[in-house]
Amino acid sequence: MMDDSTPQQTATQTNRDEELDKAFVADLIEQPKQLDKLARVLLLLSFVLPLFYALGLKYFSGADGADSMARGSWLIVLAFSSWFVSLLLSLFALLSGKTWRDPAAKSSTTGNKSKPVTVEALYLASARSKRRRLLASSLFCFTGICFAGLTVFSAAFPGLTSMQSPSNFVLIRGSEFTMGSPETEVGRSTDETQHQVKVNDFYMSKYEVTVAEFRRFIAESGYRTDAEKAGDSYVWNGSEGVLTKGVNWRHGVFGKVRPKSEENHPVVHVSWNDAVEYCRWLSEKTDKWYRLPTEAEWEYACRSGSRTAFNTGGNITTAQANYDGNRPYNKNRKGQYRARTVAVESFEPNAWGLYNMHGNVWEWCDDVYSDKYYDECKAKGLVENPGGPAPEAGSRRVLRGGSWYFPAEICRSAYRGNDPPGDRSNGIGFRLVFVP
Repeated sequence: MMDDSTPQQTATQTNRDEELDKAFVADLIEQPKQLDKLARVLLLLSFVLPLFYALGLKYFSGADGADSMARGSWLIVLAFSSWFVSLLLSLFALLSGKTWRDPAAKSSTTGNKSKPVTVEALYLASARSKRRRLLASSLFCFTGICFAGLTVFSAAFPGLTSMQSPSNFVLIRGSEFTMGSPETEVGRSTDETQHQVKVNDFYMSKYEVTVAEFRRFIAESGYRTDAEKAGDSYVWNGSEGVLTKGVNWRHGVFGKVRPKSEENHPVVHVSWNDAVEYCRWLSEKTDKWYRLPTEAEWEYACRSGSRTAFNTGGNITTAQANYDGNRPYNKNRKGQYRARTVAVESFEPNAWGLYNMHGNVWEWCDDVYSDKYYDECKAKGLVENPGGPAPEAGSRRVLRGGSWYFPAEICRSAYRGNDPPGDRSNGIGFRLVFVP
């Protein structure tokens, strides 16, 4: 019985072994095919992703794409390097597939001894080698995606990705612009000669410094403002400024103590000296660098890409800014005269997210004022990051933006006001620039 059944069992076992061998070999052949598909995908990504990355830098990095690439050059180099390595590894994995499909048995020689190598062993060894290369290729490709995403996303959405900028500040991408006003602009002053200026990136506060913010400064530093030291400040009464005793930063436009409801209004009765001291205190407190904007930075930020008299266009209304609506610009309709400041977040911001660049309060700039400075700049051609004329030009400091009691004409983007650094009034405040 046993002898009769043995050949049949043996034949059945042999068939099973052959089927298993075929399935095993088929699986071994299929594995490299699947790995080759992955290699092709990675190879495709290695070509396509740099293209999208370059397009992203060109169309989403703002007005200064070239400057963005310069600033993020190390990220760009790392991104393209990782893609290049990924490309080489993927390509090598595809080309080396021929060895894996060779069904012939191989042998390797170690010293004087020969050791046979089976087909299965060759497939397994080849598959392991390919997996390693493709894993490395995938990691390099993923790294490149991360670096590219970081650079492009930060360029396209600086307000969301910047980890260095404090709250309520927006990144202003630097570029070249025409500073001053054309001779055809209504209300133009002689000190507004047009000239070319280039500024670097900077962060500017969305809002003017508020009463609440200035109150914290006084409480923590014990600083006494110029108005407190002198015991008075100018209060504008509609026709002239009257030096009024006992008025300082705690008071509003009529010389009365500010109510709690005006804590979010811009602080007034502050001099240029007071504003600089506030910047110094905040810089030391936060270990970051805050300062007043230069005149060029202020106008560039105010214009926000516009070339018209206002960043709102060729004219402005009291629904867009806080000025004396009884004195509109260029035959425009009269508007509301509020006769006071408004909260710093009032009205729609300009195209770059800055509020009240026209009207509300004058804003101190860092520069010394000179009525001939623009002519000097024009003679030089393109001027980069101007900081104003030398101190020998005088001590008066630049004021920009107009205020709640001035006509619309004075609130133009190019209009230049000026006062001695110790002056203060119910129409002067300031906003900050942050330098990372």
